[in-house]
Amino acid sequence: MQENDTQPGIFGGILEKYADEFWLLFRVIFAILVFLHGIQKAFLLWGFPAGANPNGLGALVDLAGWVELIAALLIGFGFLTRLGAGAIAVTMIIAYFGVHAMLSPVWPWPHLYPNPPDGGNAFVAHGGEVTILWFIIAGIIGVIGGGKYTLDRVIFKREPL
Repeated sequence: MQENDTQPGIFGGILEKYADEFWLLFRVIFAILVFLHGIQKAFLLWGFPAGANPNGLGALVDLAGWVELIAALLIGFGFLTRLGAGAIAVTMIIAYFGVHAMLSPVWPWPHLYPNPPDGGNAFVAHGGEVTILWFIIAGIIGVIGGGKYTLDRVIFKREPL
């Protein structure tokens, strides 16, 4: 059997026709998460900044919040989607190496199982896994683009980037 003649699995056959809708859902859910994270940083909501402004990066954290907020809107609405995804990817690189990785005594591991100062045995994480995951997701969105359901396709009839 040739590669083009392969049949999709049971779920692939059922769900394949909804791939564009799933991509829209994926994009929008990711955008909502990033948007809420950006709002938290930009407007210092919900207990942010945790740890009283990590590493003294006040202005950089504020800028990251605004980048996340605006880029999430671009990704969610599908307007200049690749530009928004690129902005998120760059922000996540800076966030990981500028903040999260520095919080780890055994760089670059996102999770550690050390003995904390109080002598107990606790799970300690510096949050780097979220930045890594968001970098990967933004990269995938940047490569694939917004898909079928975007403002770009309504306004420009194609993806301009």
